[in-house]
Amino acid sequence: MDLPTILPRRAALLPLLYEHQRQAGYLDRDAVARIAREVRVPVAEAWEAACSYPDFRFEPAGEARACGGVACDLARGADGPLRPGCLFRCYEAPAAGHELPFPEPMVRRSGPLLADDSRDWAGLEAVRRMGPARFLDELERSGLRGRGGAYFPTARKWRAARRHEGPRALVLNAEEGEPGVFKDRALLCLRPRRVVEGLAIAMAVLEPAVTIAFINGEADPAAGSFAAALQESPIAGFVVVYRGGGGYVLGEESALLNAIEGRRAVPRAKPPLPVDAGLFGMPTVVNNVETIAAVSVIARHGAAAWRDYGTAEAPGSRILSVSGRVGLPGVYEVAMGTPLGDVVAGAGGPPPERLALLCGGPSGGFLPGSLADVALAPGRYHETGAMLGAGGVVVLEAPGDIRRAAFSMAAFNAGESCGKCTPCREGTPLLLEGLASGQGRMELLLDAVQFASLCGLGQMATGPVRSARVFWPEVFA
Repeated sequence: MDLPTILPRRAALLPLLYEHQRQAGYLDRDAVARIAREVRVPVAEAWEAACSYPDFRFEPAGEARACGGVACDLARGADGPLRPGCLFRCYEAPAAGHELPFPEPMVRRSGPLLADDSRDWAGLEAVRRMGPARFLDELERSGLRGRGGAYFPTARKWRAARRHEGPRALVLNAEEGEPGVFKDRALLCLRPRRVVEGLAIAMAVLEPAVTIAFINGEADPAAGSFAAALQESPIAGFVVVYRGGGGYVLGEESALLNAIEGRRAVPRAKPPLPVDAGLFGMPTVVNNVETIAAVSVIARHGAAAWRDYGTAEAPGSRILSVSGRVGLPGVYEVAMGTPLGDVVAGAGGPPPERLALLCGGPSGGFLPGSLADVALAPGRYHETGAMLGAGGVVVLEAPGDIRRAAFSMAAFNAGESCGKCTPCREGTPLLLEGLASGQGRMELLLDAVQFASLCGLGQMATGPVRSARVFWPEVFA
């Protein structure tokens, strides 16, 4: 793999591990040792990095796995053992096998982000005419916030990185490892030029020394579609594509940067923030696929048009991944401020008296049908954990589905803990045990995991357990 000369040799560790697994089917000791010598890192460090990815295998692969996501689990009847991982095809549950191209019919409602892809690069040309300073002003007027789940103002993040002289780095995070979320795959498969143009605009504004697109290692259709669009674009040859080894923790931007650096995929202590010292110490901007697609829309149509959607406090549209007990699963692009219950009703969900929603996945929580009319907005829907997050909405029937879904989320968080900090490493398995044993009092443990974990993934792992126990205590008695 040819890397920009600004990156140290160890930055090739993950790509080489990934390529060997794709060719051989698994990683053996001799191969990892050879790759370690090639990139000049200790063999122990190479093994430590490789073992931090759940999708890497260290023995020949067995039969094709079945999806362990909540929607697929329920579709199978929810009477067998919990399975690890998600295949991100929740719209055709139960799923098994490999990833497939995202089907156009699963775009159930579209707006500016999911509208037909453009065949030109008019947004990039407009930004080049404006220059970075003017476009940053326009981006700030749009009110765009990151769509990966944290909702940090995009213009503020870009300005913070530009305060540094450089060299800078830019990373597109297309890892999308949250079970029940598939909207980034929809964009990359069906609207790749919108994503590529947004990335080109970010490069024009941030002037990075290196730009990396980090795409989920199993999302081959999305990676292929993105690569084809990239090849036809003005930034062909200027973007390095990384493929990962899986891991929910890669949604945390500093863990993603560690992965690119050829290190164990764990979060870093903050400060410093990545915009001050990120990839190999460079000021670094990390943006989600949907965020970058929105940049293209704003460049083409202006901040005012973006604000025509949503509310004054939360402008723009948002893509929701809707699955579970609905007649019409798929992606729904809706204006911020839309009542969540309206989306669920349009998807053919259960009536309010039997309705429950898992919002925000393993870092979110459950909502009963009586609270389902909450408006789409950043932050929590309820203090127990439910949140907009990355836009995943799994529709359930209550109370019958709650116990199984809560176990699924608790098991996922326990299995996906990166192990760096004690509260998450030791606490998330104990939360799972507590659910299984019917422990009546778990408040001290829940508080310890929530308030003492190092990163947001550990801190929010308590949400599914808290919310399920608050709204449906009888199913855990």
